[in-house]
Amino acid sequence: MFWPALFAIGVAQGLFLVTLILLRRSENVLAARLMIGMLVPMVISHVGYFVIRTDFLYDLPQAFGFSFGTVFLFGPLFYLYTRAILDSDFHWTRASWLHFIPYAIQLIINMPFLLEDKAIWIGFIQTFLTGDLRIDTYPKIAFAAQNTHLLVYLVVTFKWIRSRNASSARTSYLVPILARIRWVKALMVAFGLFTATVLSLYVFIVINGKYDPVTNYVYTLTTTGIIYYVGFVLVLNPQIVSPDFNQKYRTYMPFDGDGGEAYVRKLKSVFDDDKLFTNPDLKLAVVAAALKLPQHQVSKLINEKFGKSFTDLVTEYRVREFISRVNDPAHQSHSFLAIALDVGFSSKSAFNSAFKKTTGKTPSDYRKNP
Repeated sequence: MFWPALFAIGVAQGLFLVTLILLRRSENVLAARLMIGMLVPMVISHVGYFVIRTDFLYDLPQAFGFSFGTVFLFGPLFYLYTRAILDSDFHWTRASWLHFIPYAIQLIINMPFLLEDKAIWIGFIQTFLTGDLRIDTYPKIAFAAQNTHLLVYLVVTFKWIRSRNASSARTSYLVPILARIRWVKALMVAFGLFTATVLSLYVFIVINGKYDPVTNYVYTLTTTGIIYYVGFVLVLNPQIVSPDFNQKYRTYMPFDGDGGEAYVRKLKSVFDDDKLFTNPDLKLAVVAAALKLPQHQVSKLINEKFGKSFTDLVTEYRVREFISRVNDPAHQSHSFLAIALDVGFSSKSAFNSAFKKTTGKTPSDYRKNP
């Protein structure tokens, strides 16, 4: 009962992952579909082996043949999946279907056998289960072609990742490109182990001259490992499996209309009410954090709505606050320098220069003629 239970668990886990990916409705629909495309053949393989190890063999023996040749799918699906999560410009085209020609050929060749009567299938499977089913020349060629095909796609995918445009890797996406590359490389290792396992099993049955059911079970065991690994990652980091290309911050944000005025009011509030400008070490980053905008957007907002730079705006607020306090009886006992330092100027020279630039007068002239 060990193997049937293992196959059943694999089917259940695979279907659960497919359902979960579908329910998440990722913005990267192509990546989600390609991941499902990799999982479905694994589930079908588990279904086939579950059938032949249970009484379902006598009801649906053809299910065993549904997975024949599906190794031809893994390479193209993995390559296209990698492109879909790493290249924002990648889209499915008619040419994408060309990757699946080897599988289509294999399916056409297998079709007459898949359409055989149930009795023939039952006899074929029973011979297979006893270990007496000989491996003919065509299956040897087909298995070798499948292994080579998958290995070539893994190499091509690896080279594509290495040659990827460095500029796109610097783009700040919500799901970083480097995190995606780490995920793809981990998945590549999993498929690499799968390829090594399948190749070893192929060599074994060629030397033996007959199919060994246990070797095929081990093949399915490796796909179970991949299914569970994908599930593990999907639970810990659901965004990584089908990440979109939303950037952390938009490179351009229009500040016209109500949205722009709202940011203007918020900016005035942090200056007029919170008096952020009185901090002598005030940086654009501090204001950006208060407005919950990236720094370049705050700079753009100030340029568009106030017609000046961030530094000039801060200076203007400090000078205004200085004049307000000088004219306030509560500050009559304070010197000009004390007030200047209190409103955010870092030194007497910085204050004098800023005051003259803003008002057209020196502090001394202002004292004589406010």
